[in-house]
Amino acid sequence: MDRVVYLALNSLKAIKVDQRINANNLANIQVPGFKKDMPMARSSTFLSAMDQYQSRVFVSSNDKMRFSDVEGYIERTEGKMDFAIRGEGYFFVEPALGLGPALSRRGDFNLRSNGDLVDGAGNFLLDNNLQRINLPAARRVIIDEAGKIIIEPFGSPDGTRRNAGILGTILGSDLDLVKDADGAIRPTSGAMPQPDQQAIVLQGSLEKSNADSLDALLRNIEGQRTFELNVKFIKNAEELDKAGTRIMGFPS
Repeated sequence: MDRVVYLALNSLKAIKVDQRINANNLANIQVPGFKKDMPMARSSTFLSAMDQYQSRVFVSSNDKMRFSDVEGYIERTEGKMDFAIRGEGYFFVEPALGLGPALSRRGDFNLRSNGDLVDGAGNFLLDNNLQRINLPAARRVIIDEAGKIIIEPFGSPDGTRRNAGILGTILGSDLDLVKDADGAIRPTSGAMPQPDQQAIVLQGSLEKSNADSLDALLRNIEGQRTFELNVKFIKNAEELDKAGTRIMGFPS
């Protein structure tokens, strides 16, 4: 009966991971540009030891997280530092605490006092050379559809505009993307591609998260029922084991 319990415990472990993924999706429903995580891809592996018969199977999973690339609802906010990508495409960012350059759809930008352009999570926006974007003090920042950054410097006459760089973007339709260990989006190959400036940038708009609260709640209920079923499975295995012991026992 230990094999039955072993299989049930493996199932419970997988359910725990899926519930954590689902909880993360629920927690990020209000985060602009968030792409919901998908259940982990898993494979079954036989457990072998000392050339014995391989009677136990355990689940192995990849630490790379797949996500839904479906475009979220784009809301017109009229915010001067709100940006969104229409259709396919990504911004290039450098996470403050991460594993190097990554891709993002988050468009709630802010200009720090030192001139660094960051998003709402504190990730640094990168230009078309994958360098951090640093802008001089300006009363207005404009980014056109191709990512060209134009500023109106403080102290200059009204209407004075100056080129300040290019916001790095990529279409990314031919990339195999996953979420890395730090939660940032990167290609599975590990090599970061160069910006192609093919994405269409919208100023004054924000893309909402594509996570669905109703779907997440239903998955939570389904996971809870599956968890209870596996616990019941373990209890039944215990009862069968006790019954077998009584049958095999010597008569009193």
